[in-house]
Amino acid sequence: SLQESSAETVRRLVTADTAGSGLVEVFRWDAGGGLQPITDVRTDQIPASYLAQSGLRLAERAATGEPVSVVEPLGGGGELIRAAAPVLDGARGVRGVVVVSDYLSGQFAARARRTVAAYEDYQQLRVLQQPLTGVYLSFFLMLTLMILVGATWMGLYVAKRITRPVQTLAAAAQEIGAGHLDHRVVAETNDEFGSLIEAFNSMAGKLSQSRRELEASAVALEERHREVEGRRRYVETILERIATGVVSLDGAGRVQTSNSAADRLLGLKGPVAGRRVSDVFDAPELQPLAGLIARAAGSGEEIPPQEVAVSREERELHLAVMTTPLRAGDGRPEGMVVVFDDVTPLIRAQKVAAWREVARRLAHEIKNPLTPIQLCAERMRRHFGDAPSPTRELVDECTATIVGEVESLKELVDEFSQFARMPPPRRMPTDLHQLLGDVLQLYQGLFADVRIRQVFAPGVPRLSVDPEQMRRVVINLIDNAVEAIGRRGRIDLETHYQPADALVRVVVADDGPGIPAAEREKLFLPYYSTKRRGSGLGLAIVRRIVAEHGGSIEVDDNVPHGTRFSIELPC
Repeated sequence: SLQESSAETVRRLVTADTAGSGLVEVFRWDAGGGLQPITDVRTDQIPASYLAQSGLRLAERAATGEPVSVVEPLGGGGELIRAAAPVLDGARGVRGVVVVSDYLSGQFAARARRTVAAYEDYQQLRVLQQPLTGVYLSFFLMLTLMILVGATWMGLYVAKRITRPVQTLAAAAQEIGAGHLDHRVVAETNDEFGSLIEAFNSMAGKLSQSRRELEASAVALEERHREVEGRRRYVETILERIATGVVSLDGAGRVQTSNSAADRLLGLKGPVAGRRVSDVFDAPELQPLAGLIARAAGSGEEIPPQEVAVSREERELHLAVMTTPLRAGDGRPEGMVVVFDDVTPLIRAQKVAAWREVARRLAHEIKNPLTPIQLCAERMRRHFGDAPSPTRELVDECTATIVGEVESLKELVDEFSQFARMPPPRRMPTDLHQLLGDVLQLYQGLFADVRIRQVFAPGVPRLSVDPEQMRRVVINLIDNAVEAIGRRGRIDLETHYQPADALVRVVVADDGPGIPAAEREKLFLPYYSTKRRGSGLGLAIVRRIVAEHGGSIEVDDNVPHGTRFSIELPC
């Protein structure tokens, strides 16, 4: 035990264990509770300037139970490295302190100081390892973030430099697509995108110029279209209004167009465009016209106008037909245009003119011998006035017959003369209703079984007509009506006033058997009559008088039966 050993024993043990060491000091507790040195072992290396009190102070520090080490500088630049360790005795605690010192010369001390400084630095760095690691990590993260932010910014900047021109071009393309061809893009760079923008602007400029040219062309085309459309409507209006029938055919023999006059004259039902000619003109009454069209199509040349007679609703129509081939620029046939006019009124007028010439000549040739015949008959009657009774009776009978027939011939010749040389009407303002009333007075009580009903419209103005000629017209129509009903029935005399058209209509209707439709157009021809007697000039004279007054006369069926003559006169 340290308390029980002597100083010499401790010295001997320490000397044996620490041979070659610089200094070993052993301290133990004294009776008063303080440390006192019991032995020290030193070498010559320890300088003389060493102070023993420093070992005691170091021992007191180590007596607390923890080893202590210090470095004490000595003269000459050396250092004394000292370490104190407590001597423990189990449960009894610290029994003493052993202080071991070693001297380092100036060179080794400097190295030791450097080593200590390095160690201390290392310890400080070791203490600061985690903070420095955190700083380094923070710096690394910050640098990484800066690199990422910089890279992102640079990427966005580069992408923006790439995408912005593309987006600008896309927006400009949308503007161009919306019709804003004056939209342009400002080039911000001189690279490939700048070249692309310049090309886009050039394209937009050409599009704008092309659009202006196209709009100008569209305006001109629209103007031409309006002109063509106006001409087409003008031609269609003319074709629809004229009384001439026009039918156009294509090269395959199909009907392309037909105007209303053609449909009316030929009695075409429904649309005929696109149908073959043989199907359109398949009716038996239209076969002469179909044959003429077939001959014209076969020859391919223009055929001079020809007259074709067709039947329409039991009426005979005379058509003047002319065919004109249509040819392309190279001369190929492309179809045909068929034009036909209703020349029935012309034919009728020609017939009337011919009959007037016949009437004039007949009146001249017949009237001359009538007077001598009548005079000879009267002389014979006077000559045989004293003859025996049988002879006188025979002569009287024969001469009376001759004179009667001569008078009849004179009346016929007078009608011929009137028909051939009708005097022009002497117009004067005439009250139509008074004229008609005067005519009806002539039939008052003349026919017991004939009833004449008059229906006069109010407000009929005075007409500028020839009273004598108009009286003859009405008398002729009433006489014909009396004959048609066999002097037994009803006759209607009506007037109608149309202020909008400035027309007055005079109607003479009967309830007789009527007139077939096929004979109505022939009624007004000279020398045509449905009666057993008469010259057949009455209605021809009536139509001529009405025509010379600027009017017209038509004949239709009366309802429920009979005939109805309508005269239209201008106010």
